[in-house]
Amino acid sequence: MIRATAPAKINLTLRVGAVQDDGYHPLDSIVVFADRGDALTLAPSAEFSLSLEGPEATGIPTGEGNLVIRAVRSLAMAAGREAEGAITLTKNIPAGAGLGGGSADAAAALRAYNQFWELDWPLDMLAGIGAQIGSDIPACLWSQPLRMTGRGERIRLIDDWPSFHAILVYPRKALATGSVFKQFDALPTGTGKAYIGSADTGRTAVMSALSVATNDLTPAALAVEPVIGEVLDLLTRTEAAELVRMSGSGASCVALYPSELARDAAARIVQAAQPDWLVLPVQLAGSSASIAR
Repeated sequence: MIRATAPAKINLTLRVGAVQDDGYHPLDSIVVFADRGDALTLAPSAEFSLSLEGPEATGIPTGEGNLVIRAVRSLAMAAGREAEGAITLTKNIPAGAGLGGGSADAAAALRAYNQFWELDWPLDMLAGIGAQIGSDIPACLWSQPLRMTGRGERIRLIDDWPSFHAILVYPRKALATGSVFKQFDALPTGTGKAYIGSADTGRTAVMSALSVATNDLTPAALAVEPVIGEVLDLLTRTEAAELVRMSGSGASCVALYPSELARDAAARIVQAAQPDWLVLPVQLAGSSASIAR
C-alpha cells in the first residue's frame, strides 16, 4: 500500500496577463501549501479503479474526466505501461474552492505511481506530464513555496520562505475557473505586483512585500460571486490579521496571523459568525521541506 498526500494550494499573490492567442492567460504567482489537504492510497490491483471517500467526496466524478485518472493514464503512456491499481482518494478539500484540490490529487497520484512502478523519475519530469493535464499540477508536485509563471508550468522554488499561521475560509460557493477568467477578460487588467524577489526573504521582508501584492482575479471573482466580499471583510475584521487575500480564482480566502493563538481565536470567531462556511486553521509550510509525501 502506497500513501500520498495532496496539500491544499494557496496563491498568496496572483498576477494575470491578458489572454494570449493560445487561449491561456500568462500568470505570475507566489504559491504556498497548507498542512491540510486530501489523501490518496494506492493498492496493487490488475484492475484500474478510483473510489472516493471523505467529507468532500460528494458529486466528484470517478471516471475519465477526473484529473487523477487522466494523470495516471498519461504517466502509464509515458512509461509504456498499462494503467492498474486501486486508488482510494479521501477528499477533505472541496472542489471549486480555489485551493487546487483536483490538481493536488493528480500530483499525489503521479508521485504514488512513480514509486509504485519504481520509475524513480525526478519531479521535473513528472511535472512535464502533469502540465499537459492541468496548469497547477507542476506546483502541486513540489508542494513547497514557489513562484509559478507562464501557464503555471514554470516553477522556481523560493529559498528561506517563512511558515505562517493561517485560516482558510471557503463560503461553500463553488466557482468555475473559466467563469472567473471570462469575467476578468471583461474588466481592466490588474496593476498590482505579484513577484517577490529572492532578496525579500525573512518574515518581516516577506510580509512587507505581500502587503503591496495582489490577486488580479479578485474583482472578477467578486462580480461572479459577491459572498467573497463578505469573507474578505470578516477576515479583515478579525484581531491580529496580518494579510487577507482571496486564493486562486476563489472562492476560498486566506488570512495570515502572527501566532497560533491569534489564528485559532480568529477561526472560532469566523466559524461562530458563519457556521455553514468551511473554516480551516492551518500552517502554511516554509521553504525548508516539501510537506507532500
